[in-house]
Amino acid sequence: MKKMKKIFIIIAALFMLGACDKGFDEMNVDPTKPAELSPATKFSYVQLYTEGEWYGTYLFYNIIQLMPNVQQINITSYHPIFTYKEGKNTHFFFERQYSHTVKNLVDLQNQIENTTSSTKDVDLAITNIQKVLVFSRLTDVFGDIPYSEAGLGAIEGIRQPKYDTQEFIYDDMLQLLDDAVNTLNAGGTCSFGSADIMYGGDISKWKKFGNSLMLRLAMRLVKRDDAKAHLWAEKAISGGVMTSNDDSAYLMMENNSNDQGPNVNQLTKCFSSRHPNQIKISKTFFDYLNNHNDPRLSVLCSTVDGDTTPALQSGQDINDFSRGAANSKPNINIFGGSGTIIYDAPFFFQTYAEVELMEAEAAFRWGIAGGNPATHYNAGVTAAMQYLSLYGHGVNIPQSDIDTYLTNYPYDANNALKMINEQYWVATFGNGVESFSNWRRSGYPNLTPLDVASSLTGGVIPRRFVYPGSEKLNNLTELQKAIDRINGGDHNTSRVWWDMP
Repeated sequence: MKKMKKIFIIIAALFMLGACDKGFDEMNVDPTKPAELSPATKFSYVQLYTEGEWYGTYLFYNIIQLMPNVQQINITSYHPIFTYKEGKNTHFFFERQYSHTVKNLVDLQNQIENTTSSTKDVDLAITNIQKVLVFSRLTDVFGDIPYSEAGLGAIEGIRQPKYDTQEFIYDDMLQLLDDAVNTLNAGGTCSFGSADIMYGGDISKWKKFGNSLMLRLAMRLVKRDDAKAHLWAEKAISGGVMTSNDDSAYLMMENNSNDQGPNVNQLTKCFSSRHPNQIKISKTFFDYLNNHNDPRLSVLCSTVDGDTTPALQSGQDINDFSRGAANSKPNINIFGGSGTIIYDAPFFFQTYAEVELMEAEAAFRWGIAGGNPATHYNAGVTAAMQYLSLYGHGVNIPQSDIDTYLTNYPYDANNALKMINEQYWVATFGNGVESFSNWRRSGYPNLTPLDVASSLTGGVIPRRFVYPGSEKLNNLTELQKAIDRINGGDHNTSRVWWDMP
């Protein structure tokens, strides 16, 4: 499906109500300005801010923390000062999402709920799917978070929202998705239209995305509650998940060098705005691709000069902090670098490739999704190679190369979970929240902690973000209740509820 490009940023504000004096009402209202932004405009805003409104935010939580944690990249200029130390600017993710995305999301929900529009039910269902995307990303890295009372400061005067347990949040998110998909199945129309910059108001795409998110949440639960994971995974798959790369949930960003806001791609801006000797491909990631003769190596990786020949490249060891010129970078031809910033690359939240790989695991674990893991595995690997063409710039992995790869490294039932989740790790390159979450859930790939882990984290790779210091100032009572529920306390080595040993 052709994606929509965002044309403008919302900078409008709500305006003053007219005075109460009879006869003066109209004099106090500007007839050229709306009293309230339309739901469609607010929805665009929320979608853009789900990615992030400032590349510095994305840099500190994704590029410096999450992608190095799962060893897709090694950002040498900050390693290991930030990656394994607690609270090193991870607060940006929490604070910016709540102050921008969540606040406006809840306001949008409230506006839709109080309308009499014929599109109310469908608009709210789609908004709730977006809500699950927003909150699932937050709870997966922090654990218990403000959820049921979040964003209600202006609406209900709740300034210190309670922290709901992750178990409650997951139960509610799964039910929200189920209800949303059922509403969309009942028919109706959406008012968002082209303002929906992910799916253009296509209800069939939103149904697939809702079920695919449901499958993602279900798979998170396999260690915590296998029966519940099985139940929700089967519901999601039978309801209809993504079936092609056209269904993938992503934003096509704007090519605007003057834009410092959310219209441009935060990932590629982080990759390309750093010094040439920063942000290297990790040796762990490079060696996995190289040892498997993976055709994605020459798509995802390049030299600092843009040469994609595998023989000329090498990954940087996670314990090498030299900041030298050698070693691969994320391919500067599609991600930018060496003075070139690619603003308009697509930004992915969930891909069809991920869905097929989750179906492969579901088929292996429970015999569902058609009961043939190999079929889904092959489809997932194929989609993970093909979707990279959406980056443009001539990227196209020939089907013959994909077929050769699958022939040389076929699905092996004896190593199913390892193979499936290593492929998921590669397929989610760039989406640090998802790579980090699936690594904790599955245990794959098998990663070795940095040397500094012995002194900073007791020899382990961090497993969550600590809560921001601002919450201790603004919401200490409710925060402390959440901290008291964490086994091991508010540390980056503690585990969120679904992350069982």
